[in-house]
Amino acid sequence: MTAITDTIIAELVNAFPAIRPARFPLLVNSVSGDEPRAVQTDFADKDDWTKLRSEWLDTSPNGLGTALCFLSDEAIRFYIPAYLVADLIGSLRCVDPVDTLVHGLESTSHDQKIWPRKDATWTESAHARWGGLTQLQAMAIVHYLEWRAGRDTLGVDRGISEALTCYWYGRAAIGQ
Repeated sequence: MTAITDTIIAELVNAFPAIRPARFPLLVNSVSGDEPRAVQTDFADKDDWTKLRSEWLDTSPNGLGTALCFLSDEAIRFYIPAYLVADLIGSLRCVDPVDTLVHGLESTSHDQKIWPRKDATWTESAHARWGGLTQLQAMAIVHYLEWRAGRDTLGVDRGISEALTCYWYGRAAIGQ
């Protein structure tokens, strides 16, 4: 690890409470199918994000690595630092937390409807998901995203710059 990754990890640990104060009213955002139920089972007793092993995060549930797709907004705000730390130390092989942090905030998904017959957009969903963060938490995410953008040696930004410009920088600056 480098001094930069150590600094970002320390920032995440400082900004995000390690232990959730209570069970989440909703742990997953869907009850249809086996995957959300498996995520709910996997995360039900996980009260301290700092104790989650990177290998476990990378494969939950059942070796699929899709937990970030099914965690509720409140749950994802609690567990996201565990995924970011795992990425910072180079332990993730399947899961990429960048997708979760930029989806709805970059041009490929910006203002697209989630469901064709409903008005809700991915951008509104992203704002609702991340709106519950504190200013310190948003700033830690900004530093993580900047680190990820800086590691891009292939010129494939994957929407990081757009998400930073369109949402994360402002979110971290004003702490809404």
